Amino acid sequence: MRAVGIARSVSLVALTAILFSPGLWLGAPLDAAVFVLAGVRIRDGYVPYKDLWDHKPPGAYLLNAMGQTVLPWLDPWLVSWLLTVVFTGAAILIVDRLLRLRLAPIVSFVGSLLCLAGMALYPVALGGGATESFAVLPLVAALWLIASSLPTWRRSALIGCLLGLACLLSMQALAAAVVLFAVTVAGGGTVGAARRACAAIVGGAALPLAVIGWLAARGALGDAIDQIVTYNSAYRASADYSLEMVVVTLLLFAGLAVPVAVTVTRMARRPRAFDRVDWACLAWSAAFAAYVVFQGRIYLHYWILLLPPISWLAGSGMGWLVGQAKSSNRGLKARAIGLVTASAFAFSISAMMASQLISTTTKRASDLKIPTDETAAWVKASTPASATVFVWGDDPVLYLTSDRDPYDRYVYEFPLTTAGYWSPDRTAMLLSVWAASPPPVIVESPSPVPMFRPPQAYPDPRADDTLAPLRDFVRGHYRLAATFGDHDVYLLVSSG
Repeated sequence: MRAVGIARSVSLVALTAILFSPGLWLGAPLDAAVFVLAGVRIRDGYVPYKDLWDHKPPGAYLLNAMGQTVLPWLDPWLVSWLLTVVFTGAAILIVDRLLRLRLAPIVSFVGSLLCLAGMALYPVALGGGATESFAVLPLVAALWLIASSLPTWRRSALIGCLLGLACLLSMQALAAAVVLFAVTVAGGGTVGAARRACAAIVGGAALPLAVIGWLAARGALGDAIDQIVTYNSAYRASADYSLEMVVVTLLLFAGLAVPVAVTVTRMARRPRAFDRVDWACLAWSAAFAAYVVFQGRIYLHYWILLLPPISWLAGSGMGWLVGQAKSSNRGLKARAIGLVTASAFAFSISAMMASQLISTTTKRASDLKIPTDETAAWVKASTPASATVFVWGDDPVLYLTSDRDPYDRYVYEFPLTTAGYWSPDRTAMLLSVWAASPPPVIVESPSPVPMFRPPQAYPDPRADDTLAPLRDFVRGHYRLAATFGDHDVYLLVSSG
């Protein structure tokens, strides 16, 4: 049995690496490229927010910086990819251990495989580097500690520390962290609950306070508040739900719908038959869904943090259905077989959707990579190593592949085009910086608000274009030096 357990764990970790492997040849997606670049900049002595603009919590930047420090001989993106495999692989081992507490070995293993596929398939995780892929580990570790027994105050402090780490890594972890904190505190009498609450709060505050102190000491706390709070408020206000993404989400995870519905129905009918882990997973799922609705946007990588609790609920439902299918009661048996058949049909729909998405997203990523790589190669060969680059658009990968430093802290276009955050006054301030010391190289890459290229066929209605003065500056001081597909390279005229 020990050998079987080891083989099971090894197979799950190996499959994790296989599912993430497209990231090795397709490269970093936009968000991951920013996190990797932030790690590089931290190692070079710069500070996030002050020297590199982004609206995510700082955990992913610091994690990448630490990984690059430990493995300095590896490409920074490869370091991030390895960290993703380690964090997700460890998370799925914990999920598998949790499922084995409740389900038969085969059923629990199938549940673990489905959970892993949902967390690591390319259309969801984009090959690695997402904040959710890091935050899922401390969240499921906290759930495991809750499942073991009613937490002591020491274990509550550890759970709080894990929840604080998860929130530092990903803003999407907030809803799950609130639920798991509440479950940690609940039960055991008023005095015990108060002790656990205090311990969890102290443990949860330790890491965030340390990071806040570091940012304050480096003069970046005000910028962090502006980008994480002010910008995200404007970002949420400009939210525009994509019906297409809602449909894709429903089809992709349709295979879990029937067993989850079975569990929820059973919990509603017999609430005392279910324990704190069942209710924690249900509350986690509901709170997370509500949080996504509050944000007003749906991206598939968000759902990475929903897969563990949903897998627990689905596993419980499927285990019950399998048991009922063996019942001697013909009515129960027929109903269970019917629901299992419906689950299989729904799963086939999910599998077809996943296959189509994998084909579409990998081809698109491959097509986008070609002009990026060609542009980066030209910049490396045709500009001095000291030349800084400003990328007009949403291709921060260029900074990594061209081996050139960013001109300033704006490494992608989101902040410059978000209504309610950017303004003509901010454009004027940026223009004054350009006039005093122009960026030697400007690369126009695809974006909702292009510099000179024609607007996209379906422009983003949320984008706000106040960048005309910057276009005029480029017209007067730069020449088009090279074009690679949808990327144009402009060089400062005075620099030759």
